[in-house]
Amino acid sequence: MKNSEKMPESKDNQDIINVEEYTKIGKKPPKEKKYLIRVEDKSYLFDQGSASGAEILEKAGYTPIDCYSLYQKFKGCDFEKISPNEKVDFTKPGIERFIVKSPEVFNYTIDGEPETTDEEYLTPNQILERGGITPVSDYYVVQITQDQQQIEYKDSPNKPIKMECPGLKFISVYRSSTPVA
Repeated sequence: MKNSEKMPESKDNQDIINVEEYTKIGKKPPKEKKYLIRVEDKSYLFDQGSASGAEILEKAGYTPIDCYSLYQKFKGCDFEKISPNEKVDFTKPGIERFIVKSPEVFNYTIDGEPETTDEEYLTPNQILERGGITPVSDYYVVQITQDQQQIEYKDSPNKPIKMECPGLKFISVYRSSTPVA
């Protein structure tokens, strides 16, 4: 290595390796150091040369981890999905950064029964149909929020509901015709 070529290390601590900077100059990060990685727009320090997808998400504040998908960006390549239990080797050449996306599937319950969808939006009628509650015209959906508030979809059976993580909770309510006295 030439004297003019300087390896990208922290000014404060020569034992911290900026993984993204090593990738930019085409060098393999050395082992037995601390590693600075970028997740989205922020950098995080790891004391070991590898971490699981779950550990990266937790350190970056993306919890619960089931609500996020982690992707690793390699130099000159596309993104590669990292599962929560998959180990990422920070000394592997070519790691640029990590990005976090919404989950690929959403879990929810209807009348206490678990359901899953890969769609970001479902209508109340779709929720009823997928929960096996038919005919849907005889029922409507009530969403129970995390703070136990109720959102009725009695008059809006086709209004899209954004699926969220952790899973949403719904109950079905039978539409009964009550005579007016």
